Amino acid sequence: MIVPRLGVTIGDPAGIGPEISLLSAAETEFSGNCLVLFGDYDQLLDRATAIKLPFQFERITFEELTAGTPLPERCIVDVPAGEITVGTGSEASGKAAAQNIIKCAEACLRGALDAIVTAPINKKCFQAAGYHFPGHTEFLAHLAQTFSQTPDKSPEIAMAFLTDRLKVVLATIHDSMQTVIDTISPELIFRKLSIILTEFPKLRLPCGRVAVAGLNPHAGEEGLMGSEDLMNILPGIIEARKLFPKAVIEGPLPGDTIFFRAYRGEFDVVLAMYHDQGLAPVKLIGFGESVNVTLGLPVIRTSVDHGTAYELAGKGTARHESMNSAIRWALRLIEGRRLNHE
Repeated sequence: MIVPRLGVTIGDPAGIGPEISLLSAAETEFSGNCLVLFGDYDQLLDRATAIKLPFQFERITFEELTAGTPLPERCIVDVPAGEITVGTGSEASGKAAAQNIIKCAEACLRGALDAIVTAPINKKCFQAAGYHFPGHTEFLAHLAQTFSQTPDKSPEIAMAFLTDRLKVVLATIHDSMQTVIDTISPELIFRKLSIILTEFPKLRLPCGRVAVAGLNPHAGEEGLMGSEDLMNILPGIIEARKLFPKAVIEGPLPGDTIFFRAYRGEFDVVLAMYHDQGLAPVKLIGFGESVNVTLGLPVIRTSVDHGTAYELAGKGTARHESMNSAIRWALRLIEGRRLNHE
């Protein structure tokens, strides 16, 4: 039996990422799987001591991570960080978070690990450290390109949020509303639908019934409340129907009812037009359960659905259910991909 090997980046080390990573790794539910944390070993030991958590991790070097080489069930790739003040984000904590992600992504992209699970980062600290990306998703796409055999070709990605009863993919990610309006186009809608209908089957996720949300109230009411739905969304849907004739793709549908309809089982997945349109319903019904998945990467990546919560760091009160879900979904997607290859 092949034991799945998950790389877990601890996020911003000044936030709750280190402790939720440690807490989830200690869960008996994940016994029998290999969890490899990426972070400063001594700082993780200090954090475990602060929250009175037994520390049962072996220190390994990045060079020891090779495909097929046996690993301890719980270990830490020691990535030394600068001076970090728990509870206070800084340029140093942003740099440490980035270095952990880089090391974990490289190991995963060269086949030493089966998936990446990420704890939260602080975007301001991340960018202060010189990493000018809106978030994990865009940074991982950049790293996938950097470490690939074809570095001139950037992967086409999409951000998805998964719960058992509601699955949502975003057409745009960390964009202002004005940028969303300027960005939505038939080509974009077609590309995102293509990602859904290509990547979901690889992970054994259902996608036979796809719903596409409108941009305007009532999906534009046939042009009475804006022309974007008819001009910029519908043509992309029509093109996707031609390429994927077996899929049922409906839309654009009013954003105020589409998620309820998906939640009660009418659709397998919803393509939302912008960040808050898709995430508000997901977090309403699944906060702490929903998991962020990056579609289109050559590796599986899942993440928690919350932020760094500096105010809770080091106090032993941070909840780790979302990290549990991220690990659970990573294992589920690894198994789905394995079955798909058989």
